[in-house]
Amino acid sequence: MPAVSLPHSGSAAGPRPPLSSLLRLWWRRARDRRVLAALSPAQMRDTGLDPDEARADSLKPFWRA
Repeated sequence: MPAVSLPHSGSAAGPRPPLSSLLRLWWRRARDRRVLAALSPAQMRDTGLDPDEARADSLKPFWRA
């Protein structure tokens, strides 16, 4: 009988990172998005960000890249 490999339980991009790494990533995203949301349109333009794009990014949930 030939050997059969089962599909990997991780994503197509590779194995999942350890839980601690995932939590740090989520915490960093949430913090960065709060800071981004607090910037004024003038501050966003000063840093080279489009205010509309920055607002859309700041509204994304922390688990979405």
